[in-house]
Amino acid sequence: MSSALGIAGCVLLCLAVLAWALRLEKRAVRVRSAILAAAAVLLLAPLGGLPVAAYVRGAIGDPSAATLALAAGALFFRLTGRAAIEPGEARALLWAVVAAALFLYPFALGWTPYDPYALGYASPVFITVLLAATLAAWRAGLKLAVLVVLVGGLAYLAGAYESRNLWDYLIDPLAAIYALGALLAAGARTLVSQRRQRAPVV
Repeated sequence: MSSALGIAGCVLLCLAVLAWALRLEKRAVRVRSAILAAAAVLLLAPLGGLPVAAYVRGAIGDPSAATLALAAGALFFRLTGRAAIEPGEARALLWAVVAAALFLYPFALGWTPYDPYALGYASPVFITVLLAATLAAWRAGLKLAVLVVLVGGLAYLAGAYESRNLWDYLIDPLAAIYALGALLAAGARTLVSQRRQRAPVV
């Protein structure tokens, strides 16, 4: 089951990247559907006894719940031309991913004696903090962040992936890189817009 779910997640991720690269939202609906269907067939086609998507999985690992949520939202937009995620909820998730990544990865690299990655092995403290943060997100109306935690938690309990660390179900480097890049790009666009508004009219 872990292999099937991991491959399915990689197919979703690859389709989202392809849809972004080809800017499918600018094409006719039939063309979008045909391209994605053909790409899905190719990703599931056997190559050397394994689906093509299995090699993607071998390179990047199993996509986390955060990566799947971002990929699904991006793919929905490219396929329909409509946003599946409200901007406020998307920003909240991006900030949460960046905050978690800054907490997890620098310390996990061994820069300090403390290793927060170990908390993912069913640490009561980590689960309590995660539950409190999820309840706070729910009260704030951030349903997407709540959904990511629920999906990641349920997948962890079901043993959907080979990893037995809860962190791997919630966040991965791909989500962290994308979130950081998206926030930096949004900040740059805001800065450019503000400078243009302040520029004197000649």
